[in-house]
Amino acid sequence: MNLHNLWQIVVVFLLSAVKFGFGGVPIAVLVDKFPFFKAITITAAGGVTSVIIFANISEWVLDKWHKFRMRKFPPHEHPEKKHAPESKLMKKIREKWGLYGIAFFTPLILSIPIGTLLAVQFYHDKQKVISYMIVSIVAWDFFFYYFYNYLAPHLPHFLHFA
Repeated sequence: MNLHNLWQIVVVFLLSAVKFGFGGVPIAVLVDKFPFFKAITITAAGGVTSVIIFANISEWVLDKWHKFRMRKFPPHEHPEKKHAPESKLMKKIREKWGLYGIAFFTPLILSIPIGTLLAVQFYHDKQKVISYMIVSIVAWDFFFYYFYNYLAPHLPHFLHFA
């Protein structure tokens, strides 16, 4: 293994840890042309590592975030609740599908660190959150590998004639 291959593995691992479905997996499949086992192993390892790290540091991060918000944006006497579209989406997912929904949508829509922090904030059982997230990451990994390896190369041709 030369330095270039090691660099490719590190980049794919780190991208998978942050932006799974639109970062690590497409780079592994489309750019670096990793074979199936190598792509699945490295991208899943990046995602799982990120989930474990962010689930375990979530209390510290959320505490720092809360202190920052209180310092920079103190609450008013008559606070009007204004929800960003993301918070409305997360509330809807949490109420309708629960932890299953957060785990399902995290690799697809959210980044893994943000999805993990939200899941741990809403559901305080870290082991359960980690388990659901790992299952979701592995399932999405297989889907994304298949999509980027077999379907994505044919999309421009299909869209050209559509």
